[in-house]
Amino acid sequence: MQIKDNSYMENNNNVKFRILNLNSIDSKPTFKEAKNGDYIEYGTDNAYPQYLLDVFHNKSNKHKAIISKKVDMTTGSGFKKVESASAISFIENRYGKDDLEYVAKRVNYDYEIHNGFAMFIRWNSSGTKIAAIDWLPYHKCRLSSDEKSILVSKDWTNIRKKVNKPVSYPRFNPMTSDKEPTQVFYYVEESNGVDYYPLPYYSSTLNWIELDWEISTFHLSSVRNGFSAGFILNFATGIPTEEEMDLAYKAFNRKYTGSNNAGKFILTYSEGQDQKPDLTPIELNSSDERFMLLHSEMLTEILIGHSVTSPMLFGVRTEGQLGGRNEILEALAIFQSTYIDNKQKTIEKAFNKLARYSDVTEKLELGKYSIDFSNIENS
Repeated sequence: MQIKDNSYMENNNNVKFRILNLNSIDSKPTFKEAKNGDYIEYGTDNAYPQYLLDVFHNKSNKHKAIISKKVDMTTGSGFKKVESASAISFIENRYGKDDLEYVAKRVNYDYEIHNGFAMFIRWNSSGTKIAAIDWLPYHKCRLSSDEKSILVSKDWTNIRKKVNKPVSYPRFNPMTSDKEPTQVFYYVEESNGVDYYPLPYYSSTLNWIELDWEISTFHLSSVRNGFSAGFILNFATGIPTEEEMDLAYKAFNRKYTGSNNAGKFILTYSEGQDQKPDLTPIELNSSDERFMLLHSEMLTEILIGHSVTSPMLFGVRTEGQLGGRNEILEALAIFQSTYIDNKQKTIEKAFNKLARYSDVTEKLELGKYSIDFSNIENS
């Protein structure tokens, strides 16, 4: 999603001002072949995964908390205890950067944020057995035009820089492991009518997630700019030079703006009535009240977009819910069966597929998520 800057400057001999139009927002990602034909672009400016990461980290605390909680629930207690030496060795992943408990959690975050995930698969010298598995951040991956390879870059927004030059790796294929020692296991959740890349599970609620950020920014700006948000101060003494205006603005901004100065009056002096400053209030059209009314609807829409069946599982109390032990356990059981189970099955299937090429016959399963009730009153 990108905001298009349609700003322009009004300029004549009497007044100068700038108008910025922020109404034009491009929210639908497009997936198309790059100009060089090497890979499929991932959204506007080939940066849709980076946009989703920015949304996760910086836009909405509600959205971030829900995703983080989902990851905790899906990862559960990690892989269940295994008995065979081959399975223990596989999970330890001793030749990889991290054990598979860690890899599974990072994969889980990518799955929730992007609806896809990737891993580096490194084969032994003979290509007969997987030697190591490493997490590959999904936002660094792009599909080749023939969809047979995965191109990896540290930063797709600046691939002209030498360190970010894309490197191509073959997709996971045990039939070619002897010739291709490093491959990429690449998984995406398919969606009807969407080719190449997945849309995030919560894509239909992105506008509401963005709104959460806009509302918080509005209130923060209102506090920080207690004076300047509500008044126009005009000195009818002629138009000064650009340098003089900058100096006057910085001095005035330093002394009179900010939450500590909200509501203070300004004492001015002038030579006669004709040159006195003109202080004009700006009507704020009750934006703060409208944003408050939107907040409740916004929260509801974000929860729906994430398929949250019971808000209290994510720390949100709603009217009529007591939040006792039995009620929480029932809510968890419903969410486990309607959402978490399917996510766990996808991740388990991926790791079990890889485990077969490490001589593991024992089935790998993720443990169920459990709640600590030590601080929760039993209903």
